[in-house]
Amino acid sequence: MSEVSVSLVGVFEDPELPKRPGPLLATDIKVNGQPLDPGHMGRIIKPRELVDIVEITPLNRSETILYNQLLANAWNNIRDVAVHKVLKASLRGSHDSNDRLEEAFDTLMGAWAKIRARDPISGTWSTFRVHLLGTNKEEERKDGYFYYTFPADLLAVITQSKAWATIKSHIMYSLRSKYSIRLYEMIERRIGMAKQSEEFTVDELRGMLGVPEGKLERFADFNKYCLKPALQEVNFLSDFVVDIGVVKRGRAVEKLFVTWLRKDPDEMRNAFDEREKSRVGRHARSRGRIDVIAHTPEH
Repeated sequence: MSEVSVSLVGVFEDPELPKRPGPLLATDIKVNGQPLDPGHMGRIIKPRELVDIVEITPLNRSETILYNQLLANAWNNIRDVAVHKVLKASLRGSHDSNDRLEEAFDTLMGAWAKIRARDPISGTWSTFRVHLLGTNKEEERKDGYFYYTFPADLLAVITQSKAWATIKSHIMYSLRSKYSIRLYEMIERRIGMAKQSEEFTVDELRGMLGVPEGKLERFADFNKYCLKPALQEVNFLSDFVVDIGVVKRGRAVEKLFVTWLRKDPDEMRNAFDEREKSRVGRHARSRGRIDVIAHTPEH
């Protein structure tokens, strides 16, 4: 991109507008528990704009989890504190050791994404391209801290968000695919809404699930290697059941129809019990229990 730094904060935020009273904001909801520790339960608040994001720079599973950890660590003070810090050793949910964190920090520092946000002044919807992480500093010692910031333009959007996903960290850590995590976040953001379905184009859903440009371009491949495995894992380990049906025009897949339903208490208990078990044998157990998967397109 250009070396010239341009801030769009003024587009989003009028300093004369009162912050309260008004609708509940995502920043009014607090992170709790121990979301950075895979061995404990925690709640991560992720605003709609970061859930329904389209990655220009593709992230893998570890980088997706690491970003959620950094967001969770900063969230309760994100409106008031400019520089956040976290012990590198506490980010073990995304890496078994610190040796790969430097590479992940580099990726996040250079990561661009497209977010769709409403201008609170004009009320118009726009697509913005933003960095996910701002200036940061990593102490070189293994037990050191990572200091980081979020870009001002991104903060201007997410601190005014009025919709969010309440991510259960113990579910997030149990999901072994980046596509599963992204699908899980999408449904967590929507599960409390009155509607229980939404229609997407194939490209829209590819973007929201974080499929890299040029990968899985044939729908049959997208269905086989992204949709079906993500559905199987999310349906097995989360608190809801998701289905994705195809809407065709002739032989071409025109739209994807996503539906979701919260599980009953017994099904939720089964999912919790499975998350508490060893991952050994989980794939076989999930194939024996879950039959709600993406509909295979007709040929």
